[in-house]
Amino acid sequence: MVRELYQRLREYFNNLPEPTEEERQFIRELNAGYFPITSVHRDDLEGQGFDVEKISDDDMQNLAEKMADDYCEQLFWPSMEIIAGEILSFPKVKTKDIICPKCNSENIRYDIHESRFHCGECSLAWDDKLYALVEFPEESAPFEEEGTGYPAWGSGENGALYVPEEDYIRHTGKSPERDKCYRAVCWPDSQKYMGTKGCEPIQDENGIRDFGTSAYWVPLLLTEEAAERRMDKKKVPVCPECGGTDIDILSDEGVAVCNDCCLEWPYAEDENGNGR
Repeated sequence: MVRELYQRLREYFNNLPEPTEEERQFIRELNAGYFPITSVHRDDLEGQGFDVEKISDDDMQNLAEKMADDYCEQLFWPSMEIIAGEILSFPKVKTKDIICPKCNSENIRYDIHESRFHCGECSLAWDDKLYALVEFPEESAPFEEEGTGYPAWGSGENGALYVPEEDYIRHTGKSPERDKCYRAVCWPDSQKYMGTKGCEPIQDENGIRDFGTSAYWVPLLLTEEAAERRMDKKKVPVCPECGGTDIDILSDEGVAVCNDCCLEWPYAEDENGNGR
C-alpha cells in the first residue's frame, strides 16, 4: 500500500502543469531515487493477537523504527544483493579497481550513510577519503617508490606522507590508528581550521591540484569533535527512513523533520533533553 501511495504521489506531482516552487522541491525529493519496501499496520499486529485498541500512533511509529533498524542491521544488504543479482539479474559494475586492500576480494559494498566500503569476505571497512600519516623513512619508503601520497611538511620527519587509507592497509595489513588519520578539508570549510594546532595547509603541487588552494590536512579526531559540537547527539535523532542526522526538532508541534529526505515523525523530549 505504501509503495502504491508513493507512486501515485509521484505521478500526481510530476503531472502538475504549473507547480509552485514548494511543489518543485517536493517533486525533486519524490524523484530522488528512494523506493519504499514495506510498512507495518495495526492489522498486522491484530493478526498476531495484539490488542490494537491499546496501541497508539507513537507506539506504531516506534515499532516501525525498530523493525527498520533490525532489518537494515541483519537482512537488508544480503537480501538486496541476492534478489537483485541472482533473481532479477541486475548487472554489476565490472571493475578491478574496487577490491579489498586486505584480502583482495571483489565482494565489496559501499554504505552511502557511512561513506565507507565494506568487504563481504573479511569484514574490513575503509574510507576512500581518509588518509594515514606515515612518518618514519622505513614506513614511508614503499609509498614513495610507488609515488603514492602527499608530503607532510609539518611532521618533522624526512619523507613523511599522507597516504590513502586503503593503500596503507594494503601495505601494512591493518587499519591505521585513528590519531594518525587525516582528512583533506577544502575551501571554504578549511577556514575554521586555519591556525589550528595539528592542521597543516596543503602546499604541494599535486595536493593543490587535487584539493584546491587553501585546503588543509585536518586530524580525523578534530573533524569528529567539530561534528559533535555542531550536533548534540543526545537531542538529535537519526532519521528512521534514510539514516540522516540533519534533523530539525519542532518542539511546539511534537515532531522531527529530516532535512535529507523530508520525513516527518512524532518526537518528544523528556526532562533531560533526550528524545523519545
